[in-house]
Amino acid sequence: MFESHRRPVLIGTVALDFLHEGPLGKGLPPATLRWGGVLNNVACALGARGRDPLLITADYTGELRGAVAAHLADNNVTWAPAAVRSPLPVFHAELVDGSVADMHFLGQEALDSLTPEVLGEQLAAELTKASVVVAATDGEIDTLAWLAEVTGDVPFWLLSADPREVGKLVPRGRRADLVALNLRELSLWAQRDLSGRSAIEEAARELAGPSGHVVVTLGADGALVVGPDLLVRHELDEALGDVLTVGAGDVHFACLLDKWLSGADWESAAAEAAARTTAYLNALQDNEHPYASLRGERGPLPARGRLIS
Repeated sequence: MFESHRRPVLIGTVALDFLHEGPLGKGLPPATLRWGGVLNNVACALGARGRDPLLITADYTGELRGAVAAHLADNNVTWAPAAVRSPLPVFHAELVDGSVADMHFLGQEALDSLTPEVLGEQLAAELTKASVVVAATDGEIDTLAWLAEVTGDVPFWLLSADPREVGKLVPRGRRADLVALNLRELSLWAQRDLSGRSAIEEAARELAGPSGHVVVTLGADGALVVGPDLLVRHELDEALGDVLTVGAGDVHFACLLDKWLSGADWESAAAEAAARTTAYLNALQDNEHPYASLRGERGPLPARGRLIS
C-alpha cells in the first residue's frame, strides 16, 4: 500500500457518450447523452470516494473544453491536460436491454496522441506523488508497454476497455500489476470457450502471470480475483434492476481500487466494489449526479477538482 496523501494518476480520455436502445429512427425511446470515457468514469468514481485522482488527457479543442473542466472539477477530479491538442471524442453505442450491442468510438486521436514522448516529463513529475498509475486498453499499445516499465515501484493497473483490444492486455509482453476485464474479454484473450469455474480461473491465472493479479467481472455471477496464492470469488448480494449497465466495469474497477488503497484484503475489496457498483447502477436513472451514490458514509464532498494548465 502507499501513503494516504498519494493519489491515483490516470491516463486516458474524457468522451461524450451517445447511447440509445435499438437502431436510430422514429418512435423509439430518447437517446442518452452523458459524460463518458473509461478513465473519466474511473476518475469520477474515485473522486466520489475522496481519492483526489489526477487525470491526464489530451488538451481538448473547441467550445466543450470549458465544459470538460467544469465536469471534472464538479466530480473532484484534478485535470492535467498533456501538451497535445485533440477534439473531444464521442462514444456511440446501440444498446439491447441496457447493454452494448454495437459501438463506434469517434476520436481515437485523443488517445493515440498520448505517446511516451508527450507524457514523459509530466508523468515523471507525477510519479513521485502517485499511489497507482491506471490506463486502459483503448490507449496506444506502445504507450501501455512503456507505462508498464516506467512506473517502477508504483503499481500499474490496466483496465480492458473493448473486447476488440484484448491483444493489449499484455502490451509488448509486459504485464501490469493488475488487469481487470469481463468474462467475454478473458475468453477472447485466451482464445477458447471458458465454461465452468475452473476454466475461468485457469485463464485468469495465465493472464496474471507469476506475480500479477487479474479481476474478472462475471455479470450477475459477481467477480473473481486471482493472484499469487490467491483466489477470491464474490457473488452479488443484491440483484440489479432493469438498468443501463454501460460503464459498470469502470465503476467496479474504481471501487475495488479505492478499497485496496485503504489497505483492505482482496475479499473485502471485491465485496465492497460489488455492493457500491450495484448501488450506483440502481441509482443511475435520471440522476443529475450519477456518482453521488458512491460517496456512502463519506457524505457530500466539497468540489475540489481543478485544472492544471
